[in-house]
Amino acid sequence: MVQSLKQSFIMMNTKTFFLSAFILFSLPQYAGLAELPKRRGDDTNSFSKVENNAFTYGEKLEYRMHYGPFNAGYATLEIMPDAVIINGRRTMNVKCSARSSRTIDALYNKVRNDYESFIDEEALIPLKYTKKIEEGKYKDSDFAMFDHVNRKINSKKGSIVETPYKVQDLVSVYYWSRLWDVRDAKIGDTYPTEFYMDGKVYNYNIKYLGKEVVKVDAGKFNAIKIRPQVKTGELFKSDDALTIWVSDDENHMVIKVESEIFIGSVALSLTNYKNTKNLVRSKIK
Repeated sequence: MVQSLKQSFIMMNTKTFFLSAFILFSLPQYAGLAELPKRRGDDTNSFSKVENNAFTYGEKLEYRMHYGPFNAGYATLEIMPDAVIINGRRTMNVKCSARSSRTIDALYNKVRNDYESFIDEEALIPLKYTKKIEEGKYKDSDFAMFDHVNRKINSKKGSIVETPYKVQDLVSVYYWSRLWDVRDAKIGDTYPTEFYMDGKVYNYNIKYLGKEVVKVDAGKFNAIKIRPQVKTGELFKSDDALTIWVSDDENHMVIKVESEIFIGSVALSLTNYKNTKNLVRSKIK
């Protein structure tokens, strides 16, 4: 089994595997995205206050990534306890990290990925974004500053003008999507979003699939089932190979991610959570 696992990892490069597995940080890489054409946004106030009933300072979510019976790695999503002032505005400093397990370190390559976003406390849009990737010999980084008033992004990978209204980044888009109200959603409804990644702005849709009960390390939860659009090809078997479950309560935290790929399936499961903004009413005692 160990030899089979090793051969499976050799079939893919490190970046492909971990970007597919650590979906919280990397889903858009394989989401069948279309780069947005340059356009002017509307004249709505970019910093208008958005109601946030889903998350708050100090929240920490921890995940285990597994490939069959093997622990492949661990991931965390954490909002730092204190606000950070950027350009005179209070922001929520969100840190995301992905670490491969010792098994994967020994069989393949060590993965140490870190992402960071500074999200405006009131408008819930990013003002600053950083990325640092180390996957074996592969390394990459980015740094971006968002000018929502003038609809510009200045980044290490190049400047972008005429960006969409309230464009997100690769981290903040996860928190932005937690604000969506799906109480009246019907199966098949889709929710679009737009975000910055690696010098470009992309859009993609998430489809609502109903509700289910899902069991993970952190317990059993009533969950909302959603499915992003994905791109078939060398990694995914089909365009519906990726499924996400989020808690069916005010927090809308990701409970589980499951991905069917050509060499099997990978999953990301919630192991622990703390300092959520609301009681986790979705957990089944």
